[in-house]
Amino acid sequence: MVRVFVYGTLKPDGRFHKPYCGDRVVATQTGKVRGKLYHLPPVNYPAMTTGDDWVEGVVLSFNDDLALAKLDELEGYQQHRPPSQNEYNRYEIDVFDLHDSSKSLGTAWAYFMSVERVRSFGGIWLKTGNWQQLHRSSPRQS
Repeated sequence: MVRVFVYGTLKPDGRFHKPYCGDRVVATQTGKVRGKLYHLPPVNYPAMTTGDDWVEGVVLSFNDDLALAKLDELEGYQQHRPPSQNEYNRYEIDVFDLHDSSKSLGTAWAYFMSVERVRSFGGIWLKTGNWQQLHRSSPRQS
């Protein structure tokens, strides 16, 4: 079983969920992880960096590794390339219950962007740790 924590356009209601995850998702579970979440205005998607804030999202579970390869492609991640050359880098992290941060939900893969790359996109810190809240207030966004 491959588990991936997603926090933006790959969530079940996100614009990239269907084309990149499609029918391959066998289970979903809401959760949160440690990090810092940003909105990237020029590209209209989020990025997470390392940090001590809480970032809310969903753990998607897949039956095979092919799903991970497809997500790596979308996120601009190549395992054998230097991290500075990837748009995002993939790390295995601990996921916690959305309402009880002492309750572990196990580990999942997640995509992180470097702070330098976030700055180059003019990233806006999202204090709430929830990218969808930004878009609920703007009907133009998908």
